[in-house]
Amino acid sequence: MTMEKLSQLLNEGHEIKTQFSVQLATELKEVYAAESAKIHADRDLSPHGVKSKLEALQKELAKDVMKEVQKQKAEYVKKAAEATQLAKKLKTDAIKPPTNEVDVKLFEKELTQLQTSIMLNSNPETAIQEINEFQQKYDEPYYASKLQEVFPSLIQSVTTIDPNPIHRASLSRVYDRVVKKATTPEVVKANEVLSYFADGENVKLFREGLPATNTIKTAIGSITNHINTPDIALGILNGEVQTLGGMAGTNVISE
Repeated sequence: MTMEKLSQLLNEGHEIKTQFSVQLATELKEVYAAESAKIHADRDLSPHGVKSKLEALQKELAKDVMKEVQKQKAEYVKKAAEATQLAKKLKTDAIKPPTNEVDVKLFEKELTQLQTSIMLNSNPETAIQEINEFQQKYDEPYYASKLQEVFPSLIQSVTTIDPNPIHRASLSRVYDRVVKKATTPEVVKANEVLSYFADGENVKLFREGLPATNTIKTAIGSITNHINTPDIALGILNGEVQTLGGMAGTNVISE
């Protein structure tokens, strides 16, 4: 169930990230074209009146755009938070120790013995063989993850005996087998989700220079520069935040 939920959240987050900007730009382009055409067709308006009406239209549309971006960003952040929490839990559950406490204690004892044996070993080949035999003995993801944790110290012990690159290559192959055992499908999915939603609240739903962003900028002007921070953009549009040189802190509605 958790895997299915994570896949759902991943798909929904991906849709917001990849489809929202295009959909918004398409709708805005149609609305702006229709409304601006009405203004230009109004013969009762002077050139100055047309200009004023267009500026008012820009501001009105800009507010609508930023409110929608604000809404979608909040939705993304919500999904990212939920997915991250579920992924961390799934990753933790995937490497829980076996229920048999005796087996776990036996493994821990043997792991300590392995570390000691490798530290005292004077032959790199036999040391590597011993490590490999140990990893073959334990297939549980939990055991593999514990061996993975101490592997750096095992590498150091072997390479202290002889730093020959051949031994490093052999250890690398053993380590790959350990990692494969520790990495269950649940861990793979959890890592995928954690990586995808790593942007969290800093997500940028619009990219400078892309067609969708350029289309929106044509309709609402330079306020588009703040489209990834809709709260600031709305503050500027409502006169609550001043800007200087395009930085939040001059009115940037018109081009």
